[in-house]
Amino acid sequence: MFSAFLFGVCMAASAQTAWPGYMGDLPRAVSESSVAAELPPQSAALAEQAVAPTGLAQWGGIWRGWACQAAGCDIKVAIRDLSVEGATVTYAGASQLQTVVDEAPGRFENDELHMRLKTSADLVLRLRKDGDMELGIWRNGSLLSAGVLSRRVPAYVRRVEWLDSPFTENGKPVRLEMVVHRPEGDGPFPTLVMNHGSTGMGNRPEWFGLTWTSPEVSAFFVARGWQVIYPQRRGRGHSEGLYDEGFEADRSRYSCRAALALPGAERALADVEVAMASIRQRSDVDPQRIVIGGVSRGGILATAYAGLHPREVVGAINFVGGWIGASCPDAGKVNGELFTRGASFPKPTLWLYGEADPYYPIAHSRTNFNSFQAAGGKGSFEVLMPPKGLDGHSTYTVQRLWGASVDAYLASIR
Repeated sequence: MFSAFLFGVCMAASAQTAWPGYMGDLPRAVSESSVAAELPPQSAALAEQAVAPTGLAQWGGIWRGWACQAAGCDIKVAIRDLSVEGATVTYAGASQLQTVVDEAPGRFENDELHMRLKTSADLVLRLRKDGDMELGIWRNGSLLSAGVLSRRVPAYVRRVEWLDSPFTENGKPVRLEMVVHRPEGDGPFPTLVMNHGSTGMGNRPEWFGLTWTSPEVSAFFVARGWQVIYPQRRGRGHSEGLYDEGFEADRSRYSCRAALALPGAERALADVEVAMASIRQRSDVDPQRIVIGGVSRGGILATAYAGLHPREVVGAINFVGGWIGASCPDAGKVNGELFTRGASFPKPTLWLYGEADPYYPIAHSRTNFNSFQAAGGKGSFEVLMPPKGLDGHSTYTVQRLWGASVDAYLASIR
């Protein structure tokens, strides 16, 4: 499910910006936008040639990076004409939903560079100790978007690929989108197959077409020599076909009823099986070191898949997994049944959940884990405490909360 992360987190924007607690955890990553941000050529050229006063050179030049949910916005910023008072800032941001190009004077305040965008929002930039730059876009005290910019080489190689599937709709074949994040080189790499969740309540059709990845997960795994592949199920992202994973009859939202929710999960598992069959045949994948993982609905799918296909993966990582929220009357039946399918996986699994999760509270998720264990499943259940400004369902975005546990888990399944 989508969380409220980066959408309307309320903080007071003042001369010393009250950044949320998770800002320092956002990674240097690659934009996932299908639309590239483009700086005006003259502004870019001037920024590349800029000469800065002593102590300010670290601000100047061209910065590239990401913002928005799941790195969905491509961002480029050019900074030139530096002085102790400020600089000329050119901002370009692009996503599937909006493109903005703006240039204006920026001013330094308390080691931050502030610029008013023509959208009436405020762009605030702050340097990190490692030389990268944090970006926040604020309006009326609310943080609209956040991300990280850098002048270094990208954190990983990104590719978008298309997978032919056996599915047809209206007599036409259906192709599935896969996003690949990998280290430099040809592999074969140990590979994490990371599965996406839903879209909150399922009542925002415009979100169905947003490709999901996790720059936080990718940055962690690629730094350790792993490849991460993100298959997009039917009707999600740019994958073709109808998105039909357990809606009410009028498609107004996801259904809480087991009779509708479980067939949606079966459809999703069929998509995962098609993607995994292709991934296992790839020359850049080490078939002996494939781990399946996922967030929210992707987490429960990963666990179920491991049990249904125990010889095809060496591990399963479940971030905040479940199929329907705990407030649904049938949540225990639906989530319990799907998780129990994973119990036949003979190796340990890793379950990571956050306090204050609006969809899957710890008590509900522990009950699911207990049912999984009672059916013979192996694994560990860990509770993570989200930083201020983030709910428990978004703990997968904070590496420091789960990094040590995942490192230990990967070492244990070699």
